[in-house]
Amino acid sequence: MITALWTGISGLATQQKALDNEAHNIANVNTVGYKATRISFADQLYQDKIGKGSKVLDAEKIFKQGGRKLTGISYDLALNGDGFFAVINKKQAGTAETLFTRAGNFRMGDNGTLQDAAGNEVQGWAMRKIDPEKNVSSTNPNVSYFTDSYNKLLTSKIVKHSTYIETITAKSTDYDKSAKKDNELVFSGAGAKSKFAKVSDIEELVKDYSMWLKKLQDDPDVISAGSTAQVSHLNFKGDTLKKETDTIYVYINGDKITQTFIKKIADPSLTPAMVGDLTGNGGAPDAADADLAASRIATYKALADKISEKTGFKATTVTNGPVGTVFDNTNPYADVFANGDTITESTLNLDVLLGMIKIESLIPGQEFVIKEHAETSGDRVMLGNLNSTDSKTDALKGSGSGAVESSRKALSDAVAGKQRDVFTPSELVTFPGTYTFEFTFFDKDSNNNKTVPAVPASFAGVTDITDLATKINADTELKKYITAEVINGNLVLKPIDAYSDIKFAGMLKEGTNIIDRNEVASGREGAGAEFMQIVNTIDQTTSKNSLQLRLDTLGISGSAFGEFSVDDTGLITMKQDGADFAIGQIAIAKFNSMRGLNAVGDNLYAKTNNSGEAIYNLNNNKTAKIESKSLELSTADLSESLVNLMVFQRAFEANAKSITTADQLLNTLINLKR
Repeated sequence: MITALWTGISGLATQQKALDNEAHNIANVNTVGYKATRISFADQLYQDKIGKGSKVLDAEKIFKQGGRKLTGISYDLALNGDGFFAVINKKQAGTAETLFTRAGNFRMGDNGTLQDAAGNEVQGWAMRKIDPEKNVSSTNPNVSYFTDSYNKLLTSKIVKHSTYIETITAKSTDYDKSAKKDNELVFSGAGAKSKFAKVSDIEELVKDYSMWLKKLQDDPDVISAGSTAQVSHLNFKGDTLKKETDTIYVYINGDKITQTFIKKIADPSLTPAMVGDLTGNGGAPDAADADLAASRIATYKALADKISEKTGFKATTVTNGPVGTVFDNTNPYADVFANGDTITESTLNLDVLLGMIKIESLIPGQEFVIKEHAETSGDRVMLGNLNSTDSKTDALKGSGSGAVESSRKALSDAVAGKQRDVFTPSELVTFPGTYTFEFTFFDKDSNNNKTVPAVPASFAGVTDITDLATKINADTELKKYITAEVINGNLVLKPIDAYSDIKFAGMLKEGTNIIDRNEVASGREGAGAEFMQIVNTIDQTTSKNSLQLRLDTLGISGSAFGEFSVDDTGLITMKQDGADFAIGQIAIAKFNSMRGLNAVGDNLYAKTNNSGEAIYNLNNNKTAKIESKSLELSTADLSESLVNLMVFQRAFEANAKSITTADQLLNTLINLKR
């Protein structure tokens, strides 16, 4: 009888635990991500084949998939499949333990990190810190993140490589407002463009840049190769262009660009002896020959300017040898292209009179077709020659990141453009004279302002503007950064291609007199806006860390917040002003034995020896998928729990009855003894 009492007591204890467990399940029927617990009973040791009662063998979590509730809240995330969010409490002193949860009711914490409802920071692959020198391409050295001034989104693409994810985003300041027409008096025949043409070029280059980024997005691991822009050369060699009704034309990609003869009177700098018998009347050169030369020069420059107005093109007058040396006044129509030519841009009268125009595509890798070019007079058509020698450059399409970089550079140049300091003949009046020059710019390598040369370069005995340009270009230090050109009789200083985006402050002096640049003609070759590209990266091979969401803290933007979203792989993007920035990826942990995890409260689990270490897969492959704007519901079944309560209650009552029955029997035996 005594054994029956203890057996009944063990039954009461086990049923009480079962009741406690079922009450816990009922209490958590609305707890996000809660996994119901069930009790596993076992019988006790036997004696003479009779058991000694029951015990609770295990209270185990049943990790079945819970239902999902669509909340519409961006920070709510539900796991569909096996896996857990990893969180850590960094507010604790010392090393904090990584815990795991299925509850995805997250939020942005005060410090900008992604956190659960208890303030634990969600773990994942965090965005790598942006290196302004390596990850930022900016035409303004003083700005390395997107400010409110960068209000033009050019393009933004998320590229998923095998082991990392990068976001490539380009913005600019308002080039519609900053773009202005090039001064025709200075830059005619040297790529002069209108404001409309500059804006159109940018829009076409944005399309090209976006196209290459899309190709990289589709095939991120393709071999990288840069693109090359096509450069072709025209030579108008006929003696047809002589009167106001005559024309010259060129077909580019099927479009005919025509320029009518411009009648000009030669100024004293262009003499008959210089140009020879252009009219072809067989007599000695006279004013008519000089006037014809001036008219042709104006017509060739005007055609070059018209070609430059075509979207995506730049045209300049050129010579096929050293500046000022090729034109032969005894045979003015004889010069042709030949292998070994050095094609040089020039607006010098006798160079332009050669009738040669360079046409350059502003879009790297994009081929254009010149069907024909000619001079016309009435019914007479004199076809020109197209350079087919080794001095031309064919279009070459690149691939991968190399092609993206080529397109980015072209776009940056069109948005910002090289600085051009112009000094007109009226400002350079002292010849011969002694001139000095130095300039200062921001050097990205040293992250400081740099003055070149350290001691101002001095040029004695300068005879004219051309001589000054020659001496500047011959200076050992200056030529590393800038070049001097004489364009239509004006001295133009601008950076070389390798430093195309620098802004410099030059100091040109004649003796002790500072010579000011011409403010009307000076400026930027492109639209005069600022361009910036930022590449931010998520490295999936690094250890897991907390996920920062504030774009200002991440060094991307001066504005902190954006539109938060997460895709099914856990990739976090923040959308701001139309640009999607991939800024982190939530890590999903798996375990060899989920039932081996230890529930520690607050919807959290801790790993144990039975569960094993957390397993993470690259890009969360082979883990649960994330459903955004949803929460996983509790797996506690209220109806099942209520039925279980009744069952356990009856079992409790039955065990109590066995105790009272055994007690009554013992009492009877005791009374019999009396």
